[in-house]
Amino acid sequence: MKIILAKHAGFCFGVKRAVNRALDLAKQGENVVTLGDLIHNKQFVAYLRKNGICTVEEISQAAQAGSKVLIRSHGVPPSAYAELEQQQVAYEDLTCPFVERIHRRVYEQQALFDHIIIVGKKDHPEVVGICGWAGAKALVVGDEMQAKALPRLGNVLIVAQTTITRELFDTICRTVEAKAQHCTVFDSICETTALRQKEAAEIARKSDAMLVIGDRQSSNSRKLYEIAKKYCRNAYFIEDASEVILENFTECDIIGIVAGASAPDWIIREVCTLMELEKTQVTEETAAVEAEAAQAAEVVEAAPVAEEVETAQPVEVEESSFAEEMEKTFVKIRRGQFVKGVVVHVTDEEVCVNIGYKADGLIKKDDLTLTGDVAPSDLFKEGDEIEAEVVSLNDGVGNVVLSRKKIENQVKWKEFVENLDMDAIYECVVTKTIKGGVLTKFNGYEAFIPASQLSLKYVEDLSVFVGKTLLVKIIDVDKRQKRFVLSNKEALKQQIAEQEKMIFASFEKGSVVRGVVKRLTDFGAFVDVGGVDGLLHITDISWVRIKHPKDVLSENQEIDVKILNVDPEKKRISLGYKQLQPKPWDLVSEKYIVGETVTGKVVRIAPFGAFVELEPTIDGLVHISQVTNRRIEKVEDVLSLGQEVTAKILEVNPEKKRISLSIRALMQPEKREDAAEGEEKVERKPRARREERSFVIPPREEATTSLADLFKLAEEAGENKED
Repeated sequence: MKIILAKHAGFCFGVKRAVNRALDLAKQGENVVTLGDLIHNKQFVAYLRKNGICTVEEISQAAQAGSKVLIRSHGVPPSAYAELEQQQVAYEDLTCPFVERIHRRVYEQQALFDHIIIVGKKDHPEVVGICGWAGAKALVVGDEMQAKALPRLGNVLIVAQTTITRELFDTICRTVEAKAQHCTVFDSICETTALRQKEAAEIARKSDAMLVIGDRQSSNSRKLYEIAKKYCRNAYFIEDASEVILENFTECDIIGIVAGASAPDWIIREVCTLMELEKTQVTEETAAVEAEAAQAAEVVEAAPVAEEVETAQPVEVEESSFAEEMEKTFVKIRRGQFVKGVVVHVTDEEVCVNIGYKADGLIKKDDLTLTGDVAPSDLFKEGDEIEAEVVSLNDGVGNVVLSRKKIENQVKWKEFVENLDMDAIYECVVTKTIKGGVLTKFNGYEAFIPASQLSLKYVEDLSVFVGKTLLVKIIDVDKRQKRFVLSNKEALKQQIAEQEKMIFASFEKGSVVRGVVKRLTDFGAFVDVGGVDGLLHITDISWVRIKHPKDVLSENQEIDVKILNVDPEKKRISLGYKQLQPKPWDLVSEKYIVGETVTGKVVRIAPFGAFVELEPTIDGLVHISQVTNRRIEKVEDVLSLGQEVTAKILEVNPEKKRISLSIRALMQPEKREDAAEGEEKVERKPRARREERSFVIPPREEATTSLADLFKLAEEAGENKED
């Protein structure tokens, strides 16, 4: 039988840090309590109680006892700090740095988002703390079903409980992104948690049976069990060695063992010791091995170390020496691995770091940062937590050589990508052309602009862009290669859209603006009014009916137009030109004077008279009685359509849009002087003239219709042509 023990089994960094500090304070004789169970493990909580470290659920309990409060690694909401200050209770914050990072992110950026979605278990203390920092914008989503039940969302930020599975987080992110207008994802899953889960899956695939050690109230332990069960049928969730049933493993060749982040080291050892039967070897399985070893064999069994189970003899661990035992538990490291530790010493040339290995790590001044010549003391002090890359396992005198440059570069990249505004417009300088586009630098990283994204129009010679500063938008990020794909075209489009938005917002209905005629069509003209095109419909060009806009306007002509309507959503502007011109009837009184003679064309004939067009939209009426100096039955007997006539203006009424004309008045002979030769002739003629006039002018009783009545009849008949 072979036993595979996961490398990352037991306390995680944040838990180990909190436990060590709590035990140290207890040893120093301080009266300390934890706000809630320090870790989710009943046995270890009992161990803490034996060492004088009790649990309180309310801050008031600590205040009454005069105890110092330890804030556990899960963190607390801001209200807890306020209450501690208000009740003047001393406290020490042991919040996990990874959890604290989430607090800072949601607190500092909550104003930028409509909602902050927290992926995790609603009643988990870590999630409760994050909700407090996110405020009223917090939404907790525990599974895919809850994500699908969300309504349509605006601008959202997604964070995660540090211990959830990567699979669940990715699934919920995809679901939320489909519902949100814009989605920003902050990957807050603890790297150690993700590594534990990956290890559990890898070990479960090759094992006949799995043991998952952890408290049943521990969220991360339950997730390890779910993963183990998925890849190994014989998976068992135990809290300690007493729950192990050896009969379940008699026919198993390989047994895998994983443990949650809150599983104490001594419980893991007890389980391993119990599983040690005759000829059983317990080896430690690592997620990644030395590159040299990986090339030599698929599975490498590490040489036994002090911490590995070598015999079936029970491992006796004195409770009083638990802290010391943990300190003796050294990690295994390899070249290129990222390790975390605590700064123990700082000089002008280097930083010494305790990384939990049999030797300390040293970071030389030149390997501390990418920013140049910076004194180590300006960057770190004793007690600071630090992460670095293993460069060498031995510098010749037994120290591990570390470097922070790669870490800093990765952190810089990750933070840069996470904080990128994908809608923002940036500047960059084109460095050179390549096949299919050009290259540039974007915040020091390589970036590519495809030829199709260089301009709004096709450009054949890409060399014209070299050395030029372009406005760009990010259209793709290659996180693996740390490369960006940029677009000048999209940036220009956005810039134009933003300008249009501002222009549309500046327009007011009824205002008058200056514009330039850009294009003429059959239905109207497009006029550029400050950067956007508005439509001047053909019916709004002139008070006179026109066949085509070119009858009045020409391209590139500058004109004043009136804003008739603005639709910012559809980006439409309706313009008017005739509205700024006087109406023809408004000038009638000035142009047409009673008694003057005018010339026009007969455009309409009615039973009561003829309408004569004096100018477009301006018609005058010649009543049938004013057509000629003799009596007629029909107007058509004298006048015809299209005939040009000359008439005298009898009346002008702009309010009623009426002009009365008379052709007859111009046909009457001039008044003659009385030059009759004889009395007889004078006496004979008057009667004849009276008889002649009786045919032209009806008797008084027959002439009952006034000129105004005739105009009214014309209107009712719809014959009078008006605008």
